[in-house]
Amino acid sequence: MRILVCFFCLFLTAFGGTSYGVSWQATGAEKELLLTKGVGGLVLLHFRAGKIHRSMRAEMSKSALIHVLNAEIHTGNAEAVFALAVANEMGHGIARNLPRAMQLYERAGKMGLAAAYNNLGEIYRQGKHGEANPARARELYQLAADWGDAWAQNNLGLLYLHGIGVARDHKLAFYWVKGAAMAGLLQGIENLAGLYRDGVGVERDAMRARALYRKAISLGSVDAHVPLGELLENGDGGKKDLAAAIGHYRKAANAGHRLGNHYLGTLYEDGVGVSRDLGRAFYHYEKAAEKGLPRSQFALGRFYLLGLGRPPDLKKAVVLYKAAAQKGNAQALNDLGVLYESGRGVPQNYELALELYTAASARFPFALTNAGLLYLNGHGVAQDVERAKAMFKEASERGEPVGEVLLGKVLLKGFNQAPKPQKAAQLFFSAASKGVPEAYYLLGFCHESGLCMDRNLLKAREFYKIALEHGYQGAERVLRQLEWRLRTQPHN
Repeated sequence: MRILVCFFCLFLTAFGGTSYGVSWQATGAEKELLLTKGVGGLVLLHFRAGKIHRSMRAEMSKSALIHVLNAEIHTGNAEAVFALAVANEMGHGIARNLPRAMQLYERAGKMGLAAAYNNLGEIYRQGKHGEANPARARELYQLAADWGDAWAQNNLGLLYLHGIGVARDHKLAFYWVKGAAMAGLLQGIENLAGLYRDGVGVERDAMRARALYRKAISLGSVDAHVPLGELLENGDGGKKDLAAAIGHYRKAANAGHRLGNHYLGTLYEDGVGVSRDLGRAFYHYEKAAEKGLPRSQFALGRFYLLGLGRPPDLKKAVVLYKAAAQKGNAQALNDLGVLYESGRGVPQNYELALELYTAASARFPFALTNAGLLYLNGHGVAQDVERAKAMFKEASERGEPVGEVLLGKVLLKGFNQAPKPQKAAQLFFSAASKGVPEAYYLLGFCHESGLCMDRNLLKAREFYKIALEHGYQGAERVLRQLEWRLRTQPHN
C-alpha cells in the first residue's frame, strides 16, 4: 500500500521508517509478464509550512505526533487526515484500528486527496477489512486515477489486465499503466515495458521494452535487470548480447533478486556464455531456492537426485520437490509423481502418483503421458486403454511429441482393437521431426521388421544411428546386431 506522510513528513522522522513497498505479487510463471504489481512505497508529499519547527520533530514521541495529527484534522488539513488514517491502518503510534482508518481515508478522499482513495481501494482489494471486494476497489482506484494519481492509475491498469473486479480489457490496462509510467512512477515504467515486451494491449515492441527497462534501471529498479537480460540473451528487440545479459543477471542476483540467481544457475549448468560449472550452478539455484523460488527448488532437487555438482541426496531431493510442488511447480509435481510411482525415496503409491500427474498436466502436458501409462498398464487404476490413448492424444495436441510416440506404440500393438501400423508410422515420423530420440528408434524398428512400412535394413540402420546420436541408448544393442546381420547376411 502506498503510504503518504503528513505535511512535513512527521512520520518518516519520528517513526524512524525508511521507504518500503508492499508488493501485489504476480501469479503464474515468473517469465510471463513479469509485471510489478506494486501498490506502495513510502511517497512523501511536498512540504508546506507547519506549526512545529523541524528541530522539534525528532524529540517528539509517537503519541505526541498522534496528538498533533488529531489537532490538525480539525483545521481541515487533508494531509493530516491521511497520515492519521495510515497510523490507524498500520498501528503506528496508536492501536491498529482498520475501521477508523477506512473512515479517515474516505474523509481525506472527499477533501480532495486522491492517494486516500487509492489506499482505501487497496484495503478493499486485499480484503483486509473482511471479504475482498475488487469491484469497490476498482471504483476507488478509478476516482484516484481520474484525479491523476499515478499509483491508482497503475493499480487500475493491473485490475483491467487480470480481470479483477472488472471485465478483462488489455487496451484499458495499457492506457492506465502508460499514464502511470508517463507520470514517472517506477512500477508503471516497469509494467509498461512488460506490456510492450509481450504485446499486451499494444502492438509488440521489444525495442521499446528495452528502452523502458533501461529507464527503470536508471531510476533504481532491481527487477528490471532480469527482463532486460532476457531480451538481450534472446536478441529480442535488438542485437543479441549474452555478455550484457549475464551482467544484468549478476546485478539482479547481487541485489538479492532470486530470478537473477536462477538464470545464472541455468547458464552455468548448460555452459552458455560461461564455462560449464555445476558447482556454481548449484550455488545460484540454492540461493534462489532459499528465497522460495519454486523453479529453483525443483532444479536444486534435480541436482540432489542426480548427484550434479555434489553427491546425490535423495532425502533432500524429495524435500525440495515437495516444496516446489506445494507452490504449484508443474515439473516438480510430475517428477514427484514419478518418485511415488517407482517408490524411490518415498513409499510407492500409484494413486498419489496419478493425482500428482493430473495436477501437473494443467501446465505441463508431458505429465499426461505418465498418467496415460498408468491407465494403459492398470497401475493403481483399472486398466483403460481408451483413456490412455485419449491422454496421449491430448499431450500430442498440446505440443508434447512423446504423446505421439506412445499413441503410435499403442496403435502398433493394437491392445483392444486391430493394430494400425501405418497410422503408427505417421506418428513416429511426426515425433521424429520434433527431435524425439525414441521416434527415430521406432522408425528403425518399422523398417527392420516391415510392420509399419517396407522392410529396408539400410534405412533401419540409419534411423538407429540417428536415435543413438540423439542419446537413445536402447538403439546401441539393436544397431550392433543389425550391423552384424548386414555383414554376414547381406541378402537378408
